[in-house]
Amino acid sequence: MFEKILFATDFSEYAKKTLECIAGFPGARDVILFHVVEEARAPRGGGEIGNTFYRTGEHNLLQEEKRYLERLSQNLRVTTAVKTSSDSAGAIIETAEETGVSLIVIGARGNSVVEGVLLGSVSMAVLRRSRTNVLIMRHKIIEVMKGYIYEMCCPMILCRVLCPIDFSRFSDNAIAILSRTKGMREIILLNIVSQGETENEIEDNVQKAKGQIEAIRISLATQGIAVRTIVRTGNPTSEITKTADDEDVSVIWMSSHGKGWFRELLLGSTAYTVAMNAKRPVIIIRKPE
Repeated sequence: MFEKILFATDFSEYAKKTLECIAGFPGARDVILFHVVEEARAPRGGGEIGNTFYRTGEHNLLQEEKRYLERLSQNLRVTTAVKTSSDSAGAIIETAEETGVSLIVIGARGNSVVEGVLLGSVSMAVLRRSRTNVLIMRHKIIEVMKGYIYEMCCPMILCRVLCPIDFSRFSDNAIAILSRTKGMREIILLNIVSQGETENEIEDNVQKAKGQIEAIRISLATQGIAVRTIVRTGNPTSEITKTADDEDVSVIWMSSHGKGWFRELLLGSTAYTVAMNAKRPVIIIRKPE
């Protein structure tokens, strides 16, 4: 499903660890290593653009990452691309659309982030504005005496996938794409019941959800896919991130839209908040046209 991938790199150690994930991404054939060079305008507003890409040696860093990725996987066709822009997120999205990639991979951390697990401004902007599927890559962060080191959450990103669903056509689309993606070992379907004014009404909604999610499990099982189901009550964002940690999943796979607690991927939505705060990689599947 994701044969062509664009990875936006900033040459950080975090980005290098992400290359290891991309090398093992199931079904990947083409990878574009992309770097944005920020525009440097003249002090008096003359509009002059200074491209420091070659002068600072970033060209060599990009080629080093290309060779590193090629060593990790000989089956990948790796190309490089560079753009000069004052809008890094816009340049990433524009390049993704121009090259027809099916997945943008971007790190949750980079050179500009030292502590915390929240997304940087570029990652947030790509997540909000892109019409392409987005993988927010996260790694376990271990503090050592000389700074930080990064470990991958899982060397096989699709070995245990948490897929939150709200029974909308959008989450159905996310499940359909997931079922066609190679290299998957286990899917955990999760529904959060967040509506009900009385205990009886909540329990009725829980039983209804269990019936619906079981039907989806049976359908996937006929395709030979290992599936487990979980129905919980509470705040969707909190329960999704908690379940991801409790189940030690390798990635959270969710739609950007839905009829219920997903809604559109805008500030404050469940999908956006999960992507911002989860300690696991998150793949956001954009809605079908």
